[in-house]
Amino acid sequence: MPVWLRQMLEFGPVLVFFLVMVTTNVFIATGVLMGLMTLSALAAYALEGRVSGLILFGLVAVWVFGTLTLVLRDETFIKIRPSIQFSAMAVILVFGLAIGRLFLRSIFEYAFKVDDAGWRALTWRMAGFFVFLAAANHLVWTNFSTEVWGGYKLIGVPLMTVAFMLAQTPLLLRHALPEPKDGG
Repeated sequence: MPVWLRQMLEFGPVLVFFLVMVTTNVFIATGVLMGLMTLSALAAYALEGRVSGLILFGLVAVWVFGTLTLVLRDETFIKIRPSIQFSAMAVILVFGLAIGRLFLRSIFEYAFKVDDAGWRALTWRMAGFFVFLAAANHLVWTNFSTEVWGGYKLIGVPLMTVAFMLAQTPLLLRHALPEPKDGG
């Protein structure tokens, strides 16, 4: 799947969620998000014959917390979802290191070709970044309006993620695997 399409399937539902939220309310937007995340997962399956663990994890989280939001009519649940999701991802990454598994490699090997030491270092950094994102989400949703929180999710999180990944360039270059030599 092209990178642009993967990003559209991952970030498109969040963009639509924000637009629906500012034009209607968080409850309607939550229902729309649940539907769009489901369609994104189905599209990923149709295109690749599988749904990545990251998309599947996000889908389950959106359905669990979205359902709680809608059934209990409490927007807190959809707002805490990113903090819980980011925290869980950090725990999963660290657990993987503890059992000798480099989960990030299976997610990003199409984008980065680095040695195991590079994957371990990136995993620790990514786990720390997820803890940071979880704490930042908590601070924003507890101290600002729902609209500000939605804007933070739509603009702040992607910008911080891009900045974080760009900051990993020296690590990725230092641990880059040599390019395969052509046979001719």
